[in-house]
Amino acid sequence: MTQQYDQDYLKKAIADEREIARLDLRVRTSMPGGLGLSIDSNVYLMTGRADSGSGIRTSEIMSKWRRDPRAAGALAIKHALNIKHDPDEYSVTVGYGPGRRGVTEHYGSHPNRDAATMAAITRATLQKLTEERDEAAALNPTRSKPSRQHVARAKSKT
Repeated sequence: MTQQYDQDYLKKAIADEREIARLDLRVRTSMPGGLGLSIDSNVYLMTGRADSGSGIRTSEIMSKWRRDPRAAGALAIKHALNIKHDPDEYSVTVGYGPGRRGVTEHYGSHPNRDAATMAAITRATLQKLTEERDEAAALNPTRSKPSRQHVARAKSKT
């Protein structure tokens, strides 16, 4: 049984797209102060109606990597991902990096084969960006410690 395109599936797809946009420092937006996305803008992303309440057209701000094959393909090229379909296992594996790490998605967990491929691309990108962020944090730990330790003082009896 395959997954259907419903509200829950689209919410998960949008959450993955938002996380990639948050992690990928090369994604630029036209909004000051970051993405500026809200729950209202998620309603716009799912329904396409301008009366979402946010007043911004978020479809112009954030790519639809989990919902548009062209955007997913551009993301795969940008991050040098390797895509391999396994017709015997009914799955797609997207690999990255020299250690051939990867993400596998089964076709039955998605509405169709293309949706499984787009999901594998976005999840592999998320995994790659998270690993890059963690490696950068390990190489550059914060060294700022509080200069003064707050200590409770006993009250004086005067």
